[in-house]
Amino acid sequence: MAKSDRYTFQSKMKHMMADLRQKINSGIYAHGEYLPSEMTLIELYSLSKNSVRQALDQLVQEGLIIKVPRVGTQVIASSREKRKIRFGMYPSLYMEAEMDAVLALFGERYPDTSVEIVDLPYEHPESIANLMRLGIVDALSVNMQDMMHFQESGSTGLFRTQQPRASTYSFLHAPFMDDEGQLAVQPFIHSPVVMAYNKEHLREKQQFEPDSSWSWDELQHMLRSLRSPGRYSFALQLYSLNRWPIFLMQQREAGDTGPSWSQACKGLAWLRGLIHEEGMFPLALAQGDFEAEKLFREQKVSVILTTYYMLNQLKDVAFAFDVAPLPHFGNGSTLLLGTGIGVNVLSREQELAQSFADFLVSDEVQEHIRRHSYSLPANRYMTENVDPELAGKPSRLNLHRELAHLYKTCRDVGLSLDEMIALREQLKHYFSYLMDEDELLSVLGSKQA
Repeated sequence: MAKSDRYTFQSKMKHMMADLRQKINSGIYAHGEYLPSEMTLIELYSLSKNSVRQALDQLVQEGLIIKVPRVGTQVIASSREKRKIRFGMYPSLYMEAEMDAVLALFGERYPDTSVEIVDLPYEHPESIANLMRLGIVDALSVNMQDMMHFQESGSTGLFRTQQPRASTYSFLHAPFMDDEGQLAVQPFIHSPVVMAYNKEHLREKQQFEPDSSWSWDELQHMLRSLRSPGRYSFALQLYSLNRWPIFLMQQREAGDTGPSWSQACKGLAWLRGLIHEEGMFPLALAQGDFEAEKLFREQKVSVILTTYYMLNQLKDVAFAFDVAPLPHFGNGSTLLLGTGIGVNVLSREQELAQSFADFLVSDEVQEHIRRHSYSLPANRYMTENVDPELAGKPSRLNLHRELAHLYKTCRDVGLSLDEMIALREQLKHYFSYLMDEDELLSVLGSKQA
């Protein structure tokens, strides 16, 4: 498989190990039983034969299975008598928070407890709420957008109240509060949206590296100089709720204090003009979740909007890159993303689930995440006093320390989550020049009415 797909490939392999591990620990694959054949595992997890064998070798080393020559792979550890909790988790956390290693560490620390993973959908918070109501998940990961839905729908009572931790960044508490102003979800990891750029492309064109003083127009001037055959200048996940709202939010804060959205829409107009400028933006590839980072890895794009989470896709790139604050329209505010850990108040294993949640936000796990990933732990001490042990890391990796006063959350956009999702559909027409500014303003005005 191509080097550019390595992290997607490794993520699949980690998912296979975690899935088999939890099925063995929960007794789905009992002691003495045989796992599915290698060919079945290859098809089930969309992996190559070598990767399946590597994953099985790891489970052999963990003492969970043995390979019986000419027979198959036999389970030698079973945990039917273990207490079990079900953890609802966004699949991206395997990459963002080293969850494969964290779950293995939990197994070592709590050998009498097994954790079954329940994959959570993205952008379907009501489905997640229903999983809680039915008692299907005992603990779960919750991002700020989904928490916004729980708050807007009056469903925060589904969470067991948490005690704020003094070690947690204070700005991470408010987005995870319940209707009574109590902490409903423990902050786990976070990231601002930042800019990443290929230093070699900038040197090639004799361009200065961006800094916090840059406006979007200054960035656009540089992007024009970076255009080259076989590569684009700029990319972002165009329709992500974590990207386009920045252009709306920055302009609105800069000059729109009244009920009108006219100033705010100038940011979206700027973005529309840029993405249609020849050689600037790979418009046909704008919708994939990982396309911007994939193109950046392949050096087919020079500058991207990204997050510390997504920098984990760039761990082994063979070129020099760095990060910078977002440019600004009058101010440089950026969108803060965050994921927390909640406990289902309807769980039959509430205390056990709470122990698991406490483990995930413990110093031990927060330090592990900091050392082995680019993601930012919620624990301020670990984030600011422990350095990632990653080769080729950006020299300006710690710029997040200078950005906290610029953080805004999805709530600051001025729209409900449902309104943001509906507006995104309209933006597809606007960015395609099938809707003009007046029509867009009419849509926004109706949402604010």
